[in-house]
Amino acid sequence: MANPGTLQNAEEALPISEVYATIDSLSADFEADARQSEIERQPTQKLASLMRQARIPLSKFPRVLGGCEISPREQIDFFARIAYLNPTAAWLGFNQSGVLGVIGAILSEQGLATIFADNPCPLVAAVSAPTGRSQKVDGGYRVSGRWAYASGATCSDYVFLATVCEEPLAPLGVVIPTQATELHDDWNVAALQGTGSVDVIVDDVFVPEYMTASPFVQQRGGAQYLRMGYRGYVAGENYGFTLGVGQRLVDEIARLAKTKKRILDPHTVGERGAFQQELGRTDTVLRAGRAYLMDELDQALRVAEETGEPLPPHQQARLEAAVSWVTESAIQAGTRLFAYAGAGALHLSSPIQRAFRDLVGSGQHLVATNETIDVWGRSLMEQQP
Repeated sequence: MANPGTLQNAEEALPISEVYATIDSLSADFEADARQSEIERQPTQKLASLMRQARIPLSKFPRVLGGCEISPREQIDFFARIAYLNPTAAWLGFNQSGVLGVIGAILSEQGLATIFADNPCPLVAAVSAPTGRSQKVDGGYRVSGRWAYASGATCSDYVFLATVCEEPLAPLGVVIPTQATELHDDWNVAALQGTGSVDVIVDDVFVPEYMTASPFVQQRGGAQYLRMGYRGYVAGENYGFTLGVGQRLVDEIARLAKTKKRILDPHTVGERGAFQQELGRTDTVLRAGRAYLMDELDQALRVAEETGEPLPPHQQARLEAAVSWVTESAIQAGTRLFAYAGAGALHLSSPIQRAFRDLVGSGQHLVATNETIDVWGRSLMEQQP
């Protein structure tokens, strides 16, 4: 890829088709690691290596720096493909891709050169909630605090953390080598078990100015980075994950139903009309959600590009409500379908239970909160004469 420190000499953007091709060539390896990462409660070193090899974190990195910078609509199918193979890889992938995209858009050239100095595809974990503090000192900032849900921090090279700077009072993003932080492992969870979404603790660490940036000042890249808002920026990633595990659930249960019989019932589950309808309904809900969100993402991106400004409140509310609705609908459909899988699907070795747990878990992400539908309803009333 291009040398991030020399934008004028940037090579051509990385084609997303190359990333897809590598993922497909490594699909058996991604599949084989799915359960192992859950057992270890964090990404395995093998999975981290696969992520680098496939260059997944570069999928949202700005084109001017040699990344893919795939559009919001493209992100849905891209992360769905990974989630279908390995949910842990997809959850880490969209977190790493999202933060690397933002870093590419806002960080200084010296900061980018530092991050890419030792690896052409660095792994960066991130927490966007500003639960830490940064204090201005000569040459940079001193940073302290604790951040929760740093997915993939255990295998990351760096962490990107949101802080509140007191002088002047403003949010500030800081990039810190993971080895300079303390990771607190409290990740004992029902869903997303392999993501290792641990807490990051930073105790008075000095961060050079070139490794910091305002989250509101974009230096390079397209409209998706800052103008669509946080939820708009991660919408395609998050629903892509939901779609991928949801489709895996559909396919696995469809396969099982062909031969599965209940005790004392001579017919297979698949012969039941009730099951056939639920299977068809779930698949339809997933496909409808994909089309709906793609349309909303296209419209929001077009507005952001045409105006050169952040989305207006009504447009922002419309997009954010769409993300919540498609996620919620997928979870509800998948929950009804899961009942037909029977007790065998409860085994931790079963991809059915993994897909179901992670489908439900995807709805707990901030981007999918149903509060956004409240906001959209209020916005609709405000638009009336």
